[in-house]
Amino acid sequence: MKKSTLVLLVIGLSGCVNPYKYRENQTPQQTFTSSKAPVELQECILESWQQNPMAYGVSAQKTGRYYSVIATADNADIYSDGNIARVDYYSLRGALDPWRGKQKRIESIRNCL
Repeated sequence: MKKSTLVLLVIGLSGCVNPYKYRENQTPQQTFTSSKAPVELQECILESWQQNPMAYGVSAQKTGRYYSVIATADNADIYSDGNIARVDYYSLRGALDPWRGKQKRIESIRNCL
């Protein structure tokens, strides 16, 4: 009983972590630029994605130079590049995308630029 409880606890907690290293494992689906500050873009994208979560939780994260918006199937990295901010959008949605998730996420990013 104790072993099964421990296994369930570990499995449950692992669902809260983005398990892949998307920056190393894939190239961005699209890259955008803006004159806004990275933190301002992060807040806007986070709010927009939280309003339409598409079955996944959405959270913000600050790691090194990246202001990221993290969802299970989609990630946006926002960072300074000289006088502009760049937004790299990553997605694992693939061909099966019943919610038109990639298009909705990209539209949200564009609305924040």
